[in-house]
Amino acid sequence: MASSSNSSSREASQTLTAANRPIRKRRKGKAHRGVVLLPPDPKARTGHRARWLDPDSGKHVWKTLNPELNTVELREDWASQKAKAIALRQLQLMGGAPRATGTGLADAVKRYFEDHPQLASETQALYRAAADKLLAWSTKAGIETADDLDKGKLVGFRAELVKEPKSIRKTGGRRGEREALNTLRSPSTVNRELRSVGTVLTYLRRLGLLPNLSSDDVRDGLQKLRIPQKRIDYRKPHELQKLLDAALRHDAETFDATREEHAGKRPKGSTLRHEPIAPVIAVALVTGLRISHLLALVWSDVDLEALDHEGRPVGEIVPQGGSSTKRTGIIGLEISPGLRRLLAAMKLKSGGRGKVFTMTEHEVNAALKRLIGEYGAPAGSSWSAFRRTCGCYLTNAPGIFGSASAFRSAKQLGHSVQIAERHYVDVVRGIPRDARTVEAAMQITQQFDRVIAAVRPASAHQIERPYAARRAKSGQPWSEPSK
Repeated sequence: MASSSNSSSREASQTLTAANRPIRKRRKGKAHRGVVLLPPDPKARTGHRARWLDPDSGKHVWKTLNPELNTVELREDWASQKAKAIALRQLQLMGGAPRATGTGLADAVKRYFEDHPQLASETQALYRAAADKLLAWSTKAGIETADDLDKGKLVGFRAELVKEPKSIRKTGGRRGEREALNTLRSPSTVNRELRSVGTVLTYLRRLGLLPNLSSDDVRDGLQKLRIPQKRIDYRKPHELQKLLDAALRHDAETFDATREEHAGKRPKGSTLRHEPIAPVIAVALVTGLRISHLLALVWSDVDLEALDHEGRPVGEIVPQGGSSTKRTGIIGLEISPGLRRLLAAMKLKSGGRGKVFTMTEHEVNAALKRLIGEYGAPAGSSWSAFRRTCGCYLTNAPGIFGSASAFRSAKQLGHSVQIAERHYVDVVRGIPRDARTVEAAMQITQQFDRVIAAVRPASAHQIERPYAARRAKSGQPWSEPSK
């Protein structure tokens, strides 16, 4: 009896406790809260769809499901996975993750070029070519928006660039047609494209259009290839002498007879075949200017009466275009009196108006190619080699800049001392100790004097073909010079 009474009291207490406890409602619905599965709509001709609230934009998103999800169980499973992904993204945003923008990768890349209209045409073409390769690869990789780009995908893009074969112009093919070779491209070419893509992506990351990329991701994902160290290529004195001799022969060559000469309007053999290239090479050698900046010089950039620290007129060049590194400053002509005399002769001949050199970059490149192929100029002669040559002699000649040679030469060429040591300057032997000018250090004083003599007003009957053509276009008739 006692045990039965105890059990009944225990049951009564349990019943009382359960009655006082709040009733827990049974959860209804599917295991994909926030993701609504919509049935097909025959009128709108739509199949199964899903709707959810995007955690990044805060807007509703509708998506048509894959036709392969043809059962309720498959659609429910897909919705459950989507709900988990949304919940995870909400936690990431609460932890401070940047919000996705949904911007297309092509639109983001286009934004970069719209925001940088000041880029030089060559730089813009280089960046566009590299960016087009990124967009083409992203299409094959299924990357639609800039939000999808992350470090792992950048590593895959880098691998594609490294594996891309070298291509050359197809012999006998149509204009612009190229053919691939069985060799890979050089590390320098690949690094140039990686650097261009990195510049574009760095700007887009700062705009907030690449939420899944950090600065470290861009640097690691586009890691540069190792380039083997090479000897810095510069021209030695005997090569410089050979180069200027070839340029002078090139400039002195004339036509055998022209139509006007046959008509008796000019003396036979007085029309030059080519526009002079020797002055361009001479100025490039002693100044170290990039060819684009050299051809952009105007006479207002040249002051032949500028004074040195002792009050002597030595002249100076102040390139208004500057350098791509914004380091190029004043080039004092006390390091090259021959350059001052050359510029004075050119100014007297041209009247000191407009550009110092009237040739285009295409014309000077074609002339340099002719010098090597037809006039015996040393192989490897290039504008970049002339720039390195100038830096080497300015740094190694003890009588030019003295103890400040490393800084002064780097300053004139437009880069830092570290960049000069890495890419431009090497040890040069055989420089005369008493050489105080660039042409003396290069041992081309005689050739420089011949260039100056060729620039001075020529013989009474010698007419240069390009200048005569320009005068003809301007409507000024040619007249026989007075003897």
